[in-house]
Amino acid sequence: MKKILRYSFGICMFMAQMSYGQTDSIPSQKLDTIFIQSSRINSTLKKLPASVSVYQATPDDATRQQLSLQEFTQQSPGLFAQNTNNFAQDLRISIRGFGARAAFGIRGIKLIVDGIPETTPDGQGQLDNLTLGIIDRIEIIKGPSSSLYGNASGGVIDIQTIDKVEKPFSNWKGSVGSYGFQNFQATGGINSENATYIFHGNYVASDGYRDQSGFKQVNTNFKAKFDISDRLTIKALLNYSDSPEADDPGSLTLEAVQENRRQARDRNILFETGEAIRQFKVGISTTWTKNKFTTVDGYLFYNNRQFDGKLPFEFGGIVDLGRDYLGQGASITYSKGRNTVKAGYDFGYQNDNRQRFRNLEGTQGDQTLDQKERFTNVGVYVTDHFAIDQWYFTGGIRFDYNKLTADDAFLSNGDDSGDITLNAVNPSIGVNYAFAKAHSVYTNFSTSFETPALSELSANPNGDQGFNEDLEAQKASNYEVGFKGQFANRFRYQIAFFRIDTRDDLVPFELEAFPDRTFFRNAGRTERNGVEVEGIYAFAKAWTISAAYTYSDFTYDDFTTPNGTFDGNVLPGIPEHLGNIGIQYRSEKGFYAGIQVNIVGLQYANDSNDTEVEGYENISLRGGYDFNYKNVTIQPYIGVNNLLDQEYTDNVRINAFGGRFFEPAPGFNGYGGVVIKI
Repeated sequence: MKKILRYSFGICMFMAQMSYGQTDSIPSQKLDTIFIQSSRINSTLKKLPASVSVYQATPDDATRQQLSLQEFTQQSPGLFAQNTNNFAQDLRISIRGFGARAAFGIRGIKLIVDGIPETTPDGQGQLDNLTLGIIDRIEIIKGPSSSLYGNASGGVIDIQTIDKVEKPFSNWKGSVGSYGFQNFQATGGINSENATYIFHGNYVASDGYRDQSGFKQVNTNFKAKFDISDRLTIKALLNYSDSPEADDPGSLTLEAVQENRRQARDRNILFETGEAIRQFKVGISTTWTKNKFTTVDGYLFYNNRQFDGKLPFEFGGIVDLGRDYLGQGASITYSKGRNTVKAGYDFGYQNDNRQRFRNLEGTQGDQTLDQKERFTNVGVYVTDHFAIDQWYFTGGIRFDYNKLTADDAFLSNGDDSGDITLNAVNPSIGVNYAFAKAHSVYTNFSTSFETPALSELSANPNGDQGFNEDLEAQKASNYEVGFKGQFANRFRYQIAFFRIDTRDDLVPFELEAFPDRTFFRNAGRTERNGVEVEGIYAFAKAWTISAAYTYSDFTYDDFTTPNGTFDGNVLPGIPEHLGNIGIQYRSEKGFYAGIQVNIVGLQYANDSNDTEVEGYENISLRGGYDFNYKNVTIQPYIGVNNLLDQEYTDNVRINAFGGRFFEPAPGFNGYGGVVIKI
């Protein structure tokens, strides 16, 4: 800790010297009012009785490496991201512990991109088709939110990409860095009197820090907005992603890490583990303002994903998955005086065609599974916001119908077809009181439920096909008190205290009889107590500092397995202490510099808590300079990651068999590039 403070202080002093003599003559900047839309009914951050973090992108975000969404979300308390360097397993995000169980991808958190759900009805999510270079804004709701979004809403990440074109533009970006990193982007926007069009293409590749960890990916995105009339707006989007290569180096034991951090696991090399994906998405959304009191919204989308994966075992070690996912929803909002009420529905249908084959050291062998899995969801909700004097009330309730079906087409070992129905009703209520002009206190009660994902249900520890019908949906209740406010429009803060009680937590584990397969079981109950603090201070026109801290006391209240009783143990994969400090400087002459300090405390790797994962301090720096010539801006930039060259774990494989918990992170590394804006 002393080392990190010394480095941070030195850098801060260096940046202060660069601006010395300017801050006295430059007036302090002001923080704008923040409006929230992910709460279904538009509100301000100050009024909403909930903990919500907002990240508003700036032109300087083009100087980020843009390898992982974690670069944009690490300033948010309550959110912890791992696995930023294994692109075969995808980014793993947890919010107040929801999502920590994920073996790959994102679980238990609702992902929304441009108003369209990215999370499938069964709760699976990934962001490998999201191009980070066009992010405009991110809203993060912390805590159970199923009264708004239904299944797998232990938190919400609402991402909006750029959709405004004041005048035609084109942006070009080229970047290279350590371990063969390459990132090339092109973005263009045109507009007419009633329409706006935005195009984006991105190629990113890397050889990876570890052996067998390289990847390649191409993303394309098209977005259009049509103002049909003063009352009717239509938005359309089209997205295609192709990742022909994403290798998986696997997890290691502590002894293997100490021997060679950059090595891949031998079985992963033998079975040539990795994945390839292709994804196509098309969507349309509308907003119709019927009159000054009533607004009608709707959306419709279709998503097709093709996944080919190789896992480090023979039986069923090659996966061929074809997924069709479509959805439609509509809502009506009525606002008059101090009351706004919204009622709507969401429909989602997911159809997975899952096939498995023997992995004969990288070659496809005989088929071992042929199963069609379907998840049908219909959710109906009502939410209300009511203001009176200094009080602001919110309430909502949602009913979700969930039907899960498995059709076994591999009948040589019997018919394991079946279906499960997992319905849920989730209420929420909140109240905010403004005890001063710019300060308020709030409290809320909210709930969530989370069904097992189809891939988790199809993993049977008894070796059978079909669904593991012993798994139940996870349920949670959240109790929260918080404070939020501003001082002189230059310092904004939020403080939240919460307790979450869960039942039937979905917990991953592995078995010696099925090496490298991840299975799931329900924990009895857990108790999660936490504190989240965040603040941002714009103390001069050129300077902004932000800070966040999270304290997580998450324990099993009642959990017994064949391996023992773990009552009172800490939930694995979540650090007790998590902190972040960011400092940004931009001069009027075009120079930009930023420092991000991420502090992660100790965490446990398994339910028994007998394996600790050491904490670490990660410092990143980036900076650039704008050259302007007529209508062209040229911005060269450089960046450094892991400035202290810390040896830490980038991802913890929870409850992995044989002590293979660790995926090492890269040491000191850098990147650089240039952005051209026309």
